[in-house]
Amino acid sequence: MKTYVLILTLSLAICNNYYTVYAQSDSIQTVLDHDTTFYKSYNTDLHLRLYSVYKFNSLVVTGNNNNSQRIVYSPNGNLNLGFGFTYRGLGINIGLNFPFINDDNDKFGETNKLDMRTYVYGRKVAIDVGVQFYNGFYVSESQNLGTPNSKEPTELRGDMTVNTYGMSTLFVQNYEKFSFRAAFAQTEVQKKTAGSLLYGPYLNFVQIKADSSLIPYDIRDKYQLKNNIVKGLYGSGGVMGGYAFSLIMNKRFFFTGALAVGYGLNYGNTTYETPNERINEDIWNTGFKLNSRVALGYNNRRYFVGVSAVIESYNIAIEDDSSELYWMGQFRVNIVKRFDWDVPPLDWIMDRLPILKNSAKKTSDR
Repeated sequence: MKTYVLILTLSLAICNNYYTVYAQSDSIQTVLDHDTTFYKSYNTDLHLRLYSVYKFNSLVVTGNNNNSQRIVYSPNGNLNLGFGFTYRGLGINIGLNFPFINDDNDKFGETNKLDMRTYVYGRKVAIDVGVQFYNGFYVSESQNLGTPNSKEPTELRGDMTVNTYGMSTLFVQNYEKFSFRAAFAQTEVQKKTAGSLLYGPYLNFVQIKADSSLIPYDIRDKYQLKNNIVKGLYGSGGVMGGYAFSLIMNKRFFFTGALAVGYGLNYGNTTYETPNERINEDIWNTGFKLNSRVALGYNNRRYFVGVSAVIESYNIAIEDDSSELYWMGQFRVNIVKRFDWDVPPLDWIMDRLPILKNSAKKTSDR
């Protein structure tokens, strides 16, 4: 996919509405399910947004001995700029890929990709859904697990493809006082410091394919890896638990962090390359899942300015002499202006769509 294509992504997210509305003879009474002294909702405002986003994902292979180095496979990532809006729980963002910003194919190789990740923040639940199709990676390294990735490519793997499918769900126990939407969806304002326990299930699948072994023969001794995988399908599922916390300073500045750790069952079907043939192996084991996010910035009635990061990782079930870890996530900068406006064309459309008909009509707490 050429970098000259400007329109890179079009994402649509519908955030669930949790208002209960009782119609009376000449008025509408709204019963809110949260404490408005801790946070306020402006979900019915028109939110106009400018943003930049950098999505990343990496496959990390490490030998299971003290002298092993790790090898990291990464796509050639792009920094995208975009704009969008949110209104009555409907959000549409359009990201643009500018060639003059992402002009490094000569160094990191060309990556063709389709990356659709949606983060849905309801009042009582946060859902991460992702589908990724990546072709074209570069290989980088570090001396051991305690040192960062050098980001200098040692080899280009244009033949390597990684596809992922996944979903994570985190239920927010203290949703009456803690808001994920304030920091990550920008439709609410957290007024007081609060936190909440998190818990929920996850399910992930990774499909890897290459024309030859992921670890080329000429560098296996250097990395002390015997791994000769050429293709694999891997799945993992389990439950997570953790905690989220928002620290509010001077009523407008915020720092929000959330960490959930999961544990569950892993399955792997791997094709190995041997001197004579390719063989398949099925493996069942257990592994960990990490789901984390952090955001900080400024948030008041009219404006939001903030940065955020969402990071996920999980183990892949492969042979005993090595281990694989898949990382993915995004870094994001948002500048948002809220307007207390009605948008009649959108109201007309949304009132006629069953899924959007009751989404946050003009009854939010102000």
